[in-house]
Amino acid sequence: GDLTFGAGMTQAASTAACTFGATSGTQTITSNGVTIDRPLTINAPGATVSCADALTLGSTRTLTLTDGTLKLKAGVTSTVGAFATSGTNQKYLQSTLAGSQATLSDASGTNTVSYLTIQDSNATGGATWNAYVDQQNIDAGNNDGWDFGISPVIGGTEYTYQLRSFTQPRRF
Repeated sequence: GDLTFGAGMTQAASTAACTFGATSGTQTITSNGVTIDRPLTINAPGATVSCADALTLGSTRTLTLTDGTLKLKAGVTSTVGAFATSGTNQKYLQSTLAGSQATLSDASGTNTVSYLTIQDSNATGGATWNAYVDQQNIDAGNNDGWDFGISPVIGGTEYTYQLRSFTQPRRF
């Protein structure tokens, strides 16, 4: 179902994740300015989770998209402690209004996603936002702040060769 917080409500911090797991239709999160100080997981195959207003997670909390579509409110900034994806199925990050960006902010660190189609998203806040195309990410348009390049080579080995001089005559 939907999740609606009352204006002025406070929520106790927790490490237990709140999971949205619909298989069809749309679930709506209405935060009314309340900071959700726990991890939030969207695992909604065939469904959409839509934010009615700015989504704000605690500064150490991760928003994880494992399946389905997440629509962030257009024209406002949603703030997370980190943003992650999991699984090898294609997921979708969009704005609630096609053609108008939703802003996703993280103050620091690196957010690297995979199997994510991103549209109408402005990634900002000081963190690095990697959506490398070789990790099955798709730039569906109107995005800023995301790196859709190729993954850097990690752990590569550099070889140095020393060539033999042929200035000295050799006997055979």
